[in-house]
Amino acid sequence: MTPKPTEGGATKPRDPGLQPERTALAWQRTALSTAMIALLLAFACLRGGFLIGTAIAALVAVGAGATLFFSRRAAARKSRVSAWTPLTRIAVLLIATAVLGVVFALIALF
Repeated sequence: MTPKPTEGGATKPRDPGLQPERTALAWQRTALSTAMIALLLAFACLRGGFLIGTAIAALVAVGAGATLFFSRRAAARKSRVSAWTPLTRIAVLLIATAVLGVVFALIALF
């Protein structure tokens, strides 16, 4: 993509910081949606009695949550802002609550 010429014929310089930021935000949204779908799958597997599927889905949710946090932390290091944005806090809280729920459900089953 080439910069568009302005009125005087000069080209406007492109901001190099926008594309990495959009990419980081896209990965964060992907990680969050993967974690939420994995948690739904974990609960469905738990209700169906498929314990191995529950454990696998819970591990995927934890991995997606870790990806979300570490990608946010890397972006925060570059821009010197807090890694604990409201989205990250909510995602970590939801994932931790769901993992605790799965653990307590597995304890109750045995």
